[in-house]
Amino acid sequence: MKKIIEILGYLRNYKARITLNLVYNLLNAVFSVISFSAIIPFLKILFDRTENGPGDQSADLGDGFLDSLNRWFDIYITENGTRHALMIFCIVVVILFMVRNLFRYLAMHQMAFLRNAVVRDVRQSIYAKLLQLPMAYYTGERKGHIYSRFTNDVSEIEWSVMGALEALFKQPVLIASYLVSLLVISWQLTLFVLVVLPLAGLIIGRIGKSLKKTAKKGQNELGHVVSAVEETVGGIRIVKGFTAEENFYARFVKMNNYHFRLMVKLFRKQYLASPISETLSIFTVALILWFGGNLVLEGRMLNGEMFILYIAIFSQMISPSRSLTEAFTRVQRGVAATERIDEVLLAEEQVLQPENPIPLGQFEGEIEFKNVGFKYDDQWVLKGIDLKIGKGQSLALVGPSGGGKSTLVDLLPRFYDIIEGELLIDGKAIDTLDVKELRSQFGIVSQQSVLFNDSVRNNLLIGNPNATDEQIIGALHAANAHGFVMALPEGLDTTIGESGNKLSGGQKQRLSIARAILKDPPVLILDEATSALDTESERLVQDALAKVMEGRTTFLIAHRLSTISHVDRIAVISQGEIIEIGTHEQLMVLNGTYRKLVEMQEIDG
Repeated sequence: MKKIIEILGYLRNYKARITLNLVYNLLNAVFSVISFSAIIPFLKILFDRTENGPGDQSADLGDGFLDSLNRWFDIYITENGTRHALMIFCIVVVILFMVRNLFRYLAMHQMAFLRNAVVRDVRQSIYAKLLQLPMAYYTGERKGHIYSRFTNDVSEIEWSVMGALEALFKQPVLIASYLVSLLVISWQLTLFVLVVLPLAGLIIGRIGKSLKKTAKKGQNELGHVVSAVEETVGGIRIVKGFTAEENFYARFVKMNNYHFRLMVKLFRKQYLASPISETLSIFTVALILWFGGNLVLEGRMLNGEMFILYIAIFSQMISPSRSLTEAFTRVQRGVAATERIDEVLLAEEQVLQPENPIPLGQFEGEIEFKNVGFKYDDQWVLKGIDLKIGKGQSLALVGPSGGGKSTLVDLLPRFYDIIEGELLIDGKAIDTLDVKELRSQFGIVSQQSVLFNDSVRNNLLIGNPNATDEQIIGALHAANAHGFVMALPEGLDTTIGESGNKLSGGQKQRLSIARAILKDPPVLILDEATSALDTESERLVQDALAKVMEGRTTFLIAHRLSTISHVDRIAVISQGEIIEIGTHEQLMVLNGTYRKLVEMQEIDG
């Protein structure tokens, strides 16, 4: 029950619609009982009456609702005849079933909204959380597992919400309505039923617990399958280039078959619930026929008409009882999906928004690292970083791969939080600033251009949604990108494909630079922005970078040292520490690591 309540938590914003669903289910149940109660007048018309009217049996009736209804019907048949009564009976039955099904539809009408609202809200919650989670989360989580939560797990929650609503509102209302009717007809027979039915519930409950465990395994394994597909598609050039198709296929088949076996096991258990429930129901009906039949034969407070009505109503109670067990089965599968989604929704946000952020305003002074240290898990990546860079100055970060250059600049917009020391902007610690305001100070151009499957215009507007066409054109000119953009089939409105794959590497990089220019940030982070380009593209991008760096504080990460000779200072980072810092000329005179790097690239110092 606790898990059902947790799943229904997704519906907390839709209490009015849940109430309507409950009311409609209640009315559906009431009219179901009334509809099947009409069997008694029908039996009276066929078996207890003649054309001359009813016999004098009303004196034997009690004072209950059904007894009063029977007495009224006896009088009606006497006054109007059995054939007229039969016609009226048929009309009333049609009306009753129409009303019953109207309320049934209205209940499902609300259900249609609720189940889809849950899917929408859960996906929005996951997506919002993914936007908030720190970069460290993505380094430890496989993309396929995230995709699986968006698809398979959300679908499971959709069905489990339906199951939970049925388990708490629809089926219990129907069962309770039928049960009250059965108690009115014969409390002795109903008590006998209440002793027999719980046995079925115990058996179904054990199947449900087993389902939850198997469902979670199956959903986890689907994440591995999706990850394998995503990695293969993303690296298809390498797979084909190394003729590794057979190895990848064999690995995928192994994972896919394991998932197949888990899902077969899961569905077999799920399908077992219904036949077991039906078999137990039939066994219960047989016991009721035996026990109730004896009550009729012995003449103990139950006549034949009422017993037939009892069986008719009880037969209607079997379906919602079976549906209730199936609903609990769906809930068990949904619980496993909920736990996996909670792994995302409850993941720790390591980069936290301060409760009372200090306003930063426009960057005017300097950025300072004071004995900054950072580590991933237990491995230190940066140690004792002391560094200052003033407004409008440029700093290049060079050194061996894996030395910590990219990590150092990732600390600036708080993609990661420092472990020790202080990182200050205009004398204010960055963890005391509003995260959004802090990140608005930075423009980022990375080695791998990050573009989206959208138009050129919308890709540029990411950093400045309110920019005018005139500003966009100006940014394109500054990035040496205006010519090729205007030559595209639809100009600014041309869709550039997934990751911008309709463009060349140089074109993508120049669009990235134009996006940074359009944002007009006071601080630029250029992470090896030209390392993946050919000579011609590199020249165009370098010209664009020179323009965008004018008057801005700039951090450059570079392996091609020919691209940084114009910067104000150069810091050499190795194994997480700054081992040399100065201008190009100063470092060449120092005759240390930087000079060796320059000579290795055959650059004349």
